[in-house]
Amino acid sequence: MAQAINVTSGSQAILTLGTTAAMAAPGGTDGLVVPLVQDISVSSAPGTVRYSTLDSTSSSAFTTVMENEVSFNMLLDEDTFFGNASLTNNSVAELGLFTTSNNKTEIHFSVAFEGADSTDNYLHGTGFIGGLAPNASLEQAVWISSGSIIVNGDLSKDTV
Repeated sequence: MAQAINVTSGSQAILTLGTTAAMAAPGGTDGLVVPLVQDISVSSAPGTVRYSTLDSTSSSAFTTVMENEVSFNMLLDEDTFFGNASLTNNSVAELGLFTTSNNKTEIHFSVAFEGADSTDNYLHGTGFIGGLAPNASLEQAVWISSGSIIVNGDLSKDTV
């Protein structure tokens, strides 16, 4: 019987960023674990081209390259968003999400599905931070921002 993956605590659905693949792996040394993530989505969909022919009443399709993206919403943490100059081993942590996005710096990332224990599954790849849109209102006492990682290439599966 198949077993479900449940998100039940802050030790699951972990987004980690780094300048190297080893750093961005769950539990990697000097990896930036994005705190206060409210939700996260991993999208992996092939592009499609549809076409019609006169001898058929239905259209046909074929697939093209994969379009991969990780999107998330987070409560803003000042060090994560604007950087912490003392974290010089990881330029993403040093410069923050805003400057890394603004500089169009390619990063390594991982999304842990079960946590960072031995044999837990995660997806990883490289990409660019985008979609940052900090917002605040009278009804909310904190800054919230959306964000995305536009994946450059394939998503890969691995275990911790």
